[in-house]
Amino acid sequence: MKKILMVLSTFGLLTGILAGCGASDNKEQSQAPVEDTAGVEKDANGAVNDDKASKNEPMDVSVAATEPDAETKCSMCDMTVYPHDHEMGKFTGQVVTADGEHLFTDDVGCLMNQIRTLDKEPQAAWVRDYNTLEWVPVNNAIPVRASIETPMKMGFALFGSEDAANKYVTENPMAAPVVSTMDAVDKIAEERYKAKMEKMKASQEKAADAAGDHGQMQMDGQMNH
Repeated sequence: MKKILMVLSTFGLLTGILAGCGASDNKEQSQAPVEDTAGVEKDANGAVNDDKASKNEPMDVSVAATEPDAETKCSMCDMTVYPHDHEMGKFTGQVVTADGEHLFTDDVGCLMNQIRTLDKEPQAAWVRDYNTLEWVPVNNAIPVRASIETPMKMGFALFGSEDAANKYVTENPMAAPVVSTMDAVDKIAEERYKAKMEKMKASQEKAADAAGDHGQMQMDGQMNH
């Protein structure tokens, strides 16, 4: 009898140990973190597709400024774009379109209007530093309006730093220089662009009216004969 009780006790002890181990395993499994993949795109095998996230990240596009050649014309006014070694070359600007095309302008006003009229946001845009002639991102440029000659009579010199702009103002009092902002430059450029478009529209309407009057006169002359 004692042997039977000992066997039963041993069996019960083993059963309790096994049950406890199973409970422990189940508890650990229930506490394991579960990745929330709700709303995440999966492939045919059920694996998470990471391509979707990467597509939403902005492209890291690296573009560099180039130099115009002797035949380059302003993309807005069709005037000559001057090289850096020309007296007027310090006012040259350029923009890289979304398609990677480099467009050059002869003055900062044309540059701002070119950016405005593009169908898509450009990759980059630069102006030249008035002193060093190095390319400066247009958004970082410090403009100084002064009594200076520029290709399109905008009268702005651009600098790569506030210190350089302030130094120019201090050293050139006869030019009545005033430190400005790119927003102010853009506003002036836009006003000039709108005025130019209205003038062109009026000229076209006048030409159309003249052509209509001339045609009517010819018709009246034929009828009189």
